Amino acid sequence: MAFITDEELQDLKDQIDKVEEEKRSATYMSEKAVKDEKENSRKFKIATIILGILALLGVAGTVYFMNFGASNMISQKDHSEQVGVLENKISELEGTIQNLSMNQELATEDTSGSAGSLEGEVVYAVQIGAFEEKNLSMYSENFVNFKEIKSGSFNKYALGNFETLNEAKKFRRELVRLGFRNAFIGSYQNGKRIKIEEAW
Repeated sequence: MAFITDEELQDLKDQIDKVEEEKRSATYMSEKAVKDEKENSRKFKIATIILGILALLGVAGTVYFMNFGASNMISQKDHSEQVGVLENKISELEGTIQNLSMNQELATEDTSGSAGSLEGEVVYAVQIGAFEEKNLSMYSENFVNFKEIKSGSFNKYALGNFETLNEAKKFRRELVRLGFRNAFIGSYQNGKRIKIEEAW
């Protein structure tokens, strides 16, 4: 029978301990690598999900902007044109308001510029403007086709002495073509303003 000395036995024990230590170390490293791989895989999945959500939000935002946002945007030039159109409409409406107020009033007592109307006859004239702070009364008293009517703080001006409404309508159309867009027809009897309805 073979024998083993104490030194050889100790050597074998040391070798076994060393192999077991290497095995434990290899197992630990293997388990750590698997755990790290799982952790990295989990982080990758989370990052992929977040990037997918961000991509979907980006696509949805682009689609929304293209379909809804762009339709509400107008260029600076279009905006300026729209503002200009609206300002013109405001000016026209202000003129119309003045004209409507003048259509509703009866003639004032001061109608010194209405020379040329025949006694008892209805005469038509085309009113071209009403100005609050302008006075164009520097005209000849003998100029019978120009009327100045003072009404409150307004000075109103009319042109023409027409016997018929049709003549006044033709003259008004010509004045509108010349740029007096708010010109309208007024009727006068004995130098006083009357409503056109009363003249018929």
